[in-house]
Amino acid sequence: MKKLAVPTHKLLDSLFKYSLAAVLVFIPLYPKFPLFILPFTYVQIRAEDFLITAVWGLFFLRLLLTRKFKFPPLSLQIGIFFAIGLLSCLSAILITKNVIPTAVLLHYFRRIEYVSIFFLVYSAVDSVQTRRYFLELSILPIIGVFFYGLAQMFLGAPVISTMNVESSKGAALTLRPGVPLSSTFAGHYDLAVYLTMMLTFFTGLLCSLKNRFQLILTFVFFLATLWLFMQAGSRIGLLGLFLSIALVSFLYRKYLIGAVLIITMFAFIATSPGYIDRFKSIINIFTAKMGQVFVQPVYAVSITPTPTITIAPTPTPEPLRALQQDTSTSIRFDVEWPRALRSFYKNPFLGTGYSSITLSTDNDYLRALGETGLLGFLAFVSIILGLFIKLLKNLKKVSGQDKLLTISALGILVAFATTAIFLDVFESSKIAILFWAFMGLALSANKNS
Repeated sequence: MKKLAVPTHKLLDSLFKYSLAAVLVFIPLYPKFPLFILPFTYVQIRAEDFLITAVWGLFFLRLLLTRKFKFPPLSLQIGIFFAIGLLSCLSAILITKNVIPTAVLLHYFRRIEYVSIFFLVYSAVDSVQTRRYFLELSILPIIGVFFYGLAQMFLGAPVISTMNVESSKGAALTLRPGVPLSSTFAGHYDLAVYLTMMLTFFTGLLCSLKNRFQLILTFVFFLATLWLFMQAGSRIGLLGLFLSIALVSFLYRKYLIGAVLIITMFAFIATSPGYIDRFKSIINIFTAKMGQVFVQPVYAVSITPTPTITIAPTPTPEPLRALQQDTSTSIRFDVEWPRALRSFYKNPFLGTGYSSITLSTDNDYLRALGETGLLGFLAFVSIILGLFIKLLKNLKKVSGQDKLLTISALGILVAFATTAIFLDVFESSKIAILFWAFMGLALSANKNS
């Protein structure tokens, strides 16, 4: 019998690599359009779920043939986190009984799906060339995201959003005046976080490149991406972007470049009326709070009370508090965060299970605390800290392309960890998948050491 020209495992290696590459391109470019919604739940099945399942199928076929697999760093912490998550699900179903069993399990498996990309990317990288291939491929979709955003603004291209229950069913909308841009993402927050990832990488490129033409070209890409970021109108994303740019330029010791980029950011903000108005509302909240703390009421003393005829005033509506005048801030402080804390008080160790505090908390740490309790929260934080420490250690052992990748990953991690104070970034499918893919790629830089 004639032998195959190429061994089967080599063919599987190539198929696995290019299938995973297709996922990394598909995720940022394909709008969040649901194929169908599972009955009695808000869980939506999308095309990427099938793609990721197919890649896992190829991974296991490849594993059966080669019988070689090296666990990435932090596998133990991630395993503990999901073990606690499973205990939390069982507790919610059997003890607190405050969830729909199918819903809590589907939310649990969805989180496993996001993190699984970390293992797939780490496993797929077997050389510097493969790592470069995935790195370049993960940056390329920004071009499509940029032009689709322009099409939404000027050509009426469809907007697929998950900002509310009705639109998340897949309704194709158009961008209305005054509404922040979302491009191929499910909302302007998601787009802003994705663009933060890209801007962080462009900052790393600007700090590492020596060729003047390449520097100018990269700066043009930075400006175009920053302009798109401003159209997303996310105040929260700005903080993460500021910290990531500062960290990357600091680690490269390119302080001048960092200063120029941050000044450029402030120049864009100063010329954006939308941002100025939104920051004014935050300033109003701050000044109102300070007024409550420092200004004491003054009472007049009446020596001889004089009887007077008083006319009952017409009741007037109570004015909104400064906090209530900023809708997103009010929702967090008055509704979402107290709800997460109530779930934590109900079951401090294991929480009340995934899906128990609705679809949004706008704080990943409080969400972990409410859904998986103190144990789940500590496991989650240990993964974030573990990633940061591991990347810092790897930074001492890498150079060139791998140094760029590692420093960019540190900047992205800091941006995500900061943004997670105000958004559920680790539960948002598109950006969560891309985040874990980038972390797996970055940690593979020290895979064979």
